[in-house]
Parts: sequence; C-alpha cells; structure tokens
Amino acid sequence: MILITIYHNRLSNCVQYVAFVSQRRFRMSSAYFCRLDFLTVGSLCAALLIPAAHAQTFRQGEVTFNAVRPLTIEQEGEGDQQTPKEYSVVVTEFFHHGEINPEGGNVLVVTAKNEPVATRVLQLGPGDYCRLAFQTAERQPRYDVFYGGEQSPQDLPPWTNQDGLLLETRKYKYCNPNSLEAVREAFESATPIGSDYVDGVHHSRNPFSLKAEPFLSRYSGHLHIASAGTYGFLTSSRDASFLLIDDQLVISAPGLHGPEHRAKRGTRKDVQLKPGAHKFDYYHLAAGPDAIMAAAWEVNPLEDKPKPAAIPPAAFRAERIGKASAGAVALRTLKSAPDYVVAIAGDVPLPDNPEPLIGVSFRNTSAASLLAANNAYWDFGDGQTSDQLHPDHVYLRPGLYKVSLTIRRLGRELTMSNRIYIDRPFLTRHDEKKFHKLDDYLTVLDGYNLTALDAASLRQLVEAYTFKAAGLENPEPKEEDAQPQEEKPAETAEQAPATPRGRTPAKPEPEPVVETPNMYYEKALAAGKVAFLDANSRAIGDDEELLKLARIISAIARNRLVQSDLAFEIWEGASRRIRSTEGKAECYIEAADIAINDLLRPATMKAVLEAADRNVGNTGSGALAARLACIWGDYYAATGDGDAARKAYLRAEQIAVEQGRYIERTAWRGAHSRSVEAFLHGKKYHRAVEQIRLWQTAFPTERIDGFLTIMYARYWAALEKWGQVVAQAEQLQAVNPDSPYVDQALVLAAEADVKRNRPDRAIATLRSLLNDYPGSPLVPEIKKTLAEMEAGQTDSGEKKNP
Repeated sequence: MILITIYHNRLSNCVQYVAFVSQRRFRMSSAYFCRLDFLTVGSLCAALLIPAAHAQTFRQGEVTFNAVRPLTIEQEGEGDQQTPKEYSVVVTEFFHHGEINPEGGNVLVVTAKNEPVATRVLQLGPGDYCRLAFQTAERQPRYDVFYGGEQSPQDLPPWTNQDGLLLETRKYKYCNPNSLEAVREAFESATPIGSDYVDGVHHSRNPFSLKAEPFLSRYSGHLHIASAGTYGFLTSSRDASFLLIDDQLVISAPGLHGPEHRAKRGTRKDVQLKPGAHKFDYYHLAAGPDAIMAAAWEVNPLEDKPKPAAIPPAAFRAERIGKASAGAVALRTLKSAPDYVVAIAGDVPLPDNPEPLIGVSFRNTSAASLLAANNAYWDFGDGQTSDQLHPDHVYLRPGLYKVSLTIRRLGRELTMSNRIYIDRPFLTRHDEKKFHKLDDYLTVLDGYNLTALDAASLRQLVEAYTFKAAGLENPEPKEEDAQPQEEKPAETAEQAPATPRGRTPAKPEPEPVVETPNMYYEKALAAGKVAFLDANSRAIGDDEELLKLARIISAIARNRLVQSDLAFEIWEGASRRIRSTEGKAECYIEAADIAINDLLRPATMKAVLEAADRNVGNTGSGALAARLACIWGDYYAATGDGDAARKAYLRAEQIAVEQGRYIERTAWRGAHSRSVEAFLHGKKYHRAVEQIRLWQTAFPTERIDGFLTIMYARYWAALEKWGQVVAQAEQLQAVNPDSPYVDQALVLAAEADVKRNRPDRAIATLRSLLNDYPGSPLVPEIKKTLAEMEAGQTDSGEKKNP
C-alpha cells in the first residue's frame, strides 16, 4: 500500500496585509511540492484496516481496469451514529505504478454501491504520482478508485461542485505581463505542473515544484457572499497578477515588479456584491525564480486607506474539501501485492553544489501474509539495494528513480515498482530538528556498491567525503570551547577509587577511532577511482561528469595524499572512458604532466603528448592549447632540450595572454607567488602545489625566469621527494642556465643528493656551481658546505673526488 501525504505551503492566514505579502523565507523554506511523508499513526492504522475491495472483477460498465484502491472518508459521531463528514469534494493521492495514462482518462471513482461519481485528475507526475478529486455522494463513506487499462469510462457524471479554491500551476511561457488576455492565453496553452485545493491566495513560491523557476498560476473557485455590501480587493505579487470576480477584472498588478509591502491609498478596488456564489479567478505570472502571490479584501471599508485582511477560507467553503488516504492496492492479476510508503526525511547540502544528499525512509506496508515471509528485497533505482524490511536510504542526488519492492512467497516473486521523484524537502526554521547531519548519512554511504553508481553520483559521494574532511581540517569552534574551564586537581592514589576485593577490574573502554581528514580523503579517492579503474563500473557515457570526477579525485591523489602514481592511472583510465576529443586531450595532458614532473618518466610521454596534439586540433588557441604547450615545455626541459622548451613556454604564454588583460595578469602573477610562499611557510603543501600549477598555467614563461621552478623544488623538498627536487634543478639548467635562480636550484639539488645518500653527486654539483657561477651571492656558503662535505669524506676514509 503506497500511502503519501502531500503537504502544501501552509502560510498563516494574515490579519494584516503586510504580514502575508512580506513573509521571510529561509534556506529550505516556503511552499513545496511532493514532500512525501508518512501518515500519522492513526491514519496509517485506519488505512491498513480498510477492507479489501469488494469489486474484484475490476469491471465497471464496459470498462475493465487493472487496479483498485479503496478509501474511507473520515466519519463523525460514535458507534452506529457515525456519519461521514460533510465534504462535497475529497482529494486523495497515491502512486499508480505506471497504470494511469498521460491524459488521466482511465480512472474511475465509484461508491460502495458501484455508482460512479464526478472525478477530476488534478495532477499526474512527476513519476507515478497521482492526485485526484471526486465529488461525494450523500451519506456514502466508502469509495473505490479504479485505474489502469486501455479504455476510459464514458458518460461520467458532470462536475458541478462550487466549493473550494483550486490552485493550478503551469510551466512558464513568454507573454506580455501587462495584459490579462496574454497571461490567460499563455496559461491555457502551457504544460500543467500541479494542482490542488488551497485555503486562499497566499503563496511564496510554486507549491507543486521543487525547482526555483518561472511559472504561471491560476486560482479558481467561487466566493460565497453571505450578505450584500461593498467588498474591497487588493493584490500583491511578484510579478503580474489579475483578480477577476464574475469574469470581470477587479484589480491587477501588471508587469514585472516586486510585491507591495504596504497597503496604500488607491491600491484597493471596491465592488458591490450580492449574496450568493460569485465566480473567482486570480491569474499570476512569475517571470523569475522568486514569486509571491497574495490577495486580500476589506468588507464594507470605512475609509480610503486600506485595512485589508486575508480572504478567509470560509469565503471559498474550503472546509467542504476533505482529504482521504488511498488504501491497499489490489491488482487484477494479484489480490495481495507488495506495497510501501515513502518519506523524504531531510537532506544535507554540499558546499558550492546545487544538488544535496537526500535522506529517504521506506516502510514496507504489504499485507501481513507477505510480511510474514520476511524476505523483502529493495531496488532503489540508483544501483543500490537492501534486504531490510524497512530501510533508510540516501540518494546522492535528486532525480526520478524507479523504486521496486520484491517479496518472495511460496516460490513466487511479487514486485511493486513506482517511479518516484526525489528532491530536497522545503523545511522552515520551525523544522530545525529535522535538519540532517552529514555524519548520519556517511554511515549509510559507506556500504554502497560503488560499481553500480554513475559518474555524477560518484562525484556526489566524493564531494560528501571531502566535505567531511574539510570540516575536520577546519572545525567550527564549540560553545564550550569558548568558556574558561576550571582546573581540577589531579587525583592522588589515596583519592582514586579502589577496586573492591574479589572483583575483576573493569576493562577499559576501547579507544575511540580518531577521525582525520586523510581518512575521508582516502574514502573519496577509493570511491572516485572506481569510475576509471574498475572494468565493471557503470560510470560510462557522460564525458562531462567523468571529467569533473577525474579532476577532483586526481587532485586528491596527487596534491592531498601525494599518490602521483594513482593520479596518473586515473587520467590514463579516464582517457579510455572519455570519448570526446577535447576530453581525451585533457586526460593526455594531465597524465603527461604527472609522468614528467612527479614520476620522472618524461621519455615515455612524447607519444602521449602527440596524441593530445591530435585531439586538441589546429586551433592554436584556448586554455587547453595553452596547457598543452606548457607541458610540452616541461617535456623538452626534462629531456634536456632547452631551446625547444623555451619556444614551447613562449607559445603557451602567447596563448594565455590572449585569454586575459595585462593588468589583471600582472596582479595575478604577484598573487600566485606570494600565496605559494605563504602556504609553504605554513606547511599547507597541498595548497602550495595547487597554486604552483595554477601559476604555471597562467604564466608559462615563469618557467624560463626560474622563480616558479624554485618554488616547485622547495615544495618537493618539503615532502622529502629528493629525486623531484633534483629534476626541477636540471630542468631550469636546461631551459635557462642564466636564470638568477639557478644557483638556488643547484644548492637545493645538492642538499637532495645528500638526503638520498649520494654525497659524490652533491659535491660535484656544488663544485660545478662554483665554477659556472662565481658571482653568486651563495658562493661563501657553498664553499663552507663543500669543505665540510669533503672533510667528512676524508674522515670516513673515502677517497676525495678529483
């Protein structure tokens, strides 16, 4: 039994005009669509106790349906005196598991006496969601909702109800916002989004969509006037709004504008109304993501300055509109089918990411005979499964998912599937207790089948882990940390509690696991690399998402965890998965950069760079071409061809200059160098190397000047990667032996050779430095160091180098 409660935006009825047109909105606040939530315990129990549908033939008149759901209207009184509440219209919602056609025509509601009643399908979708309304029959509490099949019922009773206020929203169509006729025509021809009965005209967004986007809307119903008099109407909206009574325009706020926050003189329009029902229509256009629509009135106003109040729900006879839960589904082919309820319980936003993680609870509400089998199997539609009876699940991103519940009974598998739209709920500040914590989600995410996730979902998982790691690196101060703590005297042996005789001392509590940032960066890397290194991964076909994922996890591997070999494998794997020419070129370029500068394997990279050339093409411009030229420069520098390296760096610089203005580039040049020095000094090495690589990409000729190369060498020295320190010095010597920074680079190289136990090589480097650069300001220090090293070799009995 799929039971859902779809809540609408319940903005309080406003007494004062200002209150209902200037409501504060919060990060997760305002009206919302399809917030799936559990029924109250009482409602759920009542639904479970609804008897099985009596019309098991599934045939009504000339039409055969595929499914039926019973429902019972809430009753008043006690015992035999119970009567159904006097609703003129009842609204119900359920998932139709793909049975209702797009037009909503193959639906029929009948009374317990098999008498059809007037029915309206208010909303279909997203997914298999259905909301419908039907007119009630006198003193009839029980109804059956038949649906599915290829035919549609004919000669249904006409809709005659005049109670309630119906809100409909539709997709935005461009039109003239200053014209009622244009807005009305656009609304009539637009694609429906959602519809339901509401208490009044007061919404701060589209209540039937979770997307912040433009839309069109219409409120329609009847104003039930008790006594003749003057009725003054006001409207406040963003953007255009038009209020009509009996098809006559009463007041409007045409055009594109913000809402009126104060009721000023001249903003109220007075009309004379007689007792009875008066047709009411209110059209609204929201040309942007933000919207407000509010209508108010003043009965028999005494002065020109308006003192409006919200139009009360009773004026629309809103109390005559009821809600009822659809009961257990019975299929024409299966009397007892699996069923479940769904609750979107909350979400966890990720930084700089519009897509949150979404927590969803599933509850198995199948018949007792099916529950007794205790072998439920869930497929959540995102590659993840569960064999729990009532699982909780985290969707890594919003979307439409086909959720299936399968129960095996007597050797037969029974499955119920629904397409369910999952997105963040809109919570207000009053729902703060429902805000979810990332840690709660991570316990669920740790058990995911990574090979079943697509590239976008893997990226979300990676970002969840990196979000956690960043929180550990920069923890928010706790309130108790700010309070001074009184020092307690240490316990002496006499004060310490003694262990009672004859008792075994209690075992000490196990030490809690100390969470570190790298622990979660490792998890992020383990998740993301699946897309490129596991042949069974489903992360295929989406080049853009694969590239985003490769950039994130290769940076984690290379910069954070200093696992350059794994970063190289990731880009190599990405080049096999990604099909676009530019995407492949990026993979080749990044792999070559790592092989040349990190893994010190330049000789094997020429073919890779040539492949990148072929994929970049002959455009000779753009960021990718500049990056490629720069890595060619690194290749030539690493292989000792200084002339070719300089030409490559100059070509890269020329392309980069075309991408930005001189003043901006000059400012950034200094910013990069200062940032690198600060990060190295603060031992934030991952930040330092990120800046170094950004610096080189933006200013490739800095490799010729040499200061950037010195910073790169200092970075490797801080990580004790001595071979890479020497390689950077050799590159600078090849590219520009006249650089003012060559002496510093050679000193660093000598120190690196000492660290890797190659004193002869270090001594040779320092001697060469003295011979080639006698004017270096480092000469005195070099001579001193050289003397100490040579003396040390003599003392150890080693023969001095000639």
